[in-house]
Amino acid sequence: MSAASSRRPRVMHVVAKLHLGGSEVVAISLAEALRGEVDFSFFAVLGIEDDPVGRDMKARLDRAGIPVYTGTSLDMKRGGMLVGAWQLRRALRRVRPDVVHLHTDIPDATYGASTLFVPGRPPEAVVRTVHNTTLWPKWDRIGAWVERRIEHGRMVGVSDASLEALQVFRERHGLRRLPAEQTGVILNGVSVPPTAPAERTPGPARLLFAGRLEPQKGVDLLPAIIERAEALTDRDAEVTVAGAGALAPMLSDWAARARGRWKVTLAAPIAGLNLRLRDYDALLMPSRHEGLALTCIECVLAGTPVIVSDIDGLREIFPARPPLSSPPEDVERFARLVADVVTDPDRHRQEARTLIAPTRERFGVERMARDYLRWYGSAERAEASEGQVTRERSRRA
Repeated sequence: MSAASSRRPRVMHVVAKLHLGGSEVVAISLAEALRGEVDFSFFAVLGIEDDPVGRDMKARLDRAGIPVYTGTSLDMKRGGMLVGAWQLRRALRRVRPDVVHLHTDIPDATYGASTLFVPGRPPEAVVRTVHNTTLWPKWDRIGAWVERRIEHGRMVGVSDASLEALQVFRERHGLRRLPAEQTGVILNGVSVPPTAPAERTPGPARLLFAGRLEPQKGVDLLPAIIERAEALTDRDAEVTVAGAGALAPMLSDWAARARGRWKVTLAAPIAGLNLRLRDYDALLMPSRHEGLALTCIECVLAGTPVIVSDIDGLREIFPARPPLSSPPEDVERFARLVADVVTDPDRHRQEARTLIAPTRERFGVERMARDYLRWYGSAERAEASEGQVTRERSRRA
């Protein structure tokens, strides 16, 4: 950060909501890791979910002494974006951060709209993390407008694929590719206590899906995958689907009418999920697209097998080809992998343990924190330099 400054730098994370989501976990982990060097604050555009995950996130921030500001309960397309933007600008005036760190499309859009309330250039520097490989899936036109409003910021991809997705989106809308000095890649870091993976207890294999119940995550494929996998093995399994989202009613109806041998349970989002992953024999991730899936990394570090779609954002996590991977939306292939794990969970657990050490080396929180600290300093220096140029131009005029 600026050597001339005698105070600690101030950084405000802007997240969609304190709720299910890897980007929120990344932001909180980053703040916890750097709280001795940076004064952090949080702005949750859509507030704090009143569930175990939301309360746990708020408690982590409270323990770290990090204040949380909230925006609006309105739908983003029904006035929420502007109300949230006004509330964000109020919080920014109060906190006066040196850097605003944006995470995902709702924060990007909210900050972009907040610039409408500032005459001239906003005073804070911007660091934006691109967490996915599909940008603005529901907001194509709004997304192009937002890209113009925030293109002065420093852009960080969580993988090469996510950063390239940003450039492709911009080109498709007639916007320039951002220069190399303005962009970079920082792999997400995760924190999992370095304890030995738990030994498996006897009984049916335990399968878990955990995350947002949305089409992106492939949860609409789960009924067909589970029913086909059950037909491919004579072993029993217990399936837990933990999460919340638009597809919850469909999954609830499926679980209620399921008549197979395998027990299917729908559950609320799991607080402290990274500490519970050792309890399962496999995590199912049939996603259609991902940025860099945090839960997958946590599961690998826990020594638990992960059955994944072979897509960018999941493929990058493994040092070689993912050992249990299926083409996206290939129900038959995914089901065969599930059946194989259920048939011989001990063998797959042993193989999963070989991935722990190389994964911990690549995805440590400390490495991520150091990288972002440098980016905060780069963004602040660039903002100060550009501000000086603007002031000089104004004086000459």
